[in-house]
Amino acid sequence: MKNKSSSLSPAQITGIVLLSAAAAAFFINSLLAIVIALFYILLCVAASFFYWSNFYLPVISRGNTGKKMVALTFDDGPDEPTTRQILELLDKYAVKATFFVSGVNASKHPEIIKEIISRGHTVGNHSFHHNPFLMLGSYNYLYQEVSRAQEVLQNLGVNVLAFRPPVGIISPKLPQVLNKLGLLCVTFSCRAADAGNRNIKNLSMRILKKVKADDIILLHDVNPRDKEDSAILLTKIEKILQGMNEKGLKVVPLADLIDREVMTMELSKN
Repeated sequence: MKNKSSSLSPAQITGIVLLSAAAAAFFINSLLAIVIALFYILLCVAASFFYWSNFYLPVISRGNTGKKMVALTFDDGPDEPTTRQILELLDKYAVKATFFVSGVNASKHPEIIKEIISRGHTVGNHSFHHNPFLMLGSYNYLYQEVSRAQEVLQNLGVNVLAFRPPVGIISPKLPQVLNKLGLLCVTFSCRAADAGNRNIKNLSMRILKKVKADDIILLHDVNPRDKEDSAILLTKIEKILQGMNEKGLKVVPLADLIDREVMTMELSKN
């Protein structure tokens, strides 16, 4: 019995309290009851966009080391040639990153997934199609999107332990899906609002201006819309890596920053 209440999420506890209050208020003032119920609904909607509130489930959005360390993550790939170019750049600075990949792109570029891992980086689940409205879908749709990406990576010998929701939006259906698949929810705390490499102007400045210790940095490894922006993107990422050194921030693997494994290898796979 003592563990029952502790297993409830803040959303469930808040729901019990507010909906009970609404039911009690109905016998006194029906309008007040409606206001309380609407407040709870609005709170649930808002919580989907404020993932760091941990309203629906525990969300890891930053480290807790207390040290001058950060982690670098890339979303939406893999893509050719951008992902490979970024891998070369990371090798140059001896930096390890985590790539949250979409299942559809991983299935198109399995050789890049293998290269990411062979170079000492890790891979995370970013859903199959990367639908920005994924969290508005049904439980079955959400489960299918996450599990299909998981299956693609498992077939490549990768046992992924971390999921990052598209555009950082969560929903009350997500906890059940992740619990069933045994996945952590990992988001980010420092982003450049680059719109998936559609807006790379001042990318490095936007990151370096606000990055701080224990941040999980979000970048993207998909090809920029304009080919001429590809070289610019690499220059911006290199400036970010140089800027970390100047700020005295050490880029470490995501697993080290959050003290949780984000990926293991299935030895039986090739």
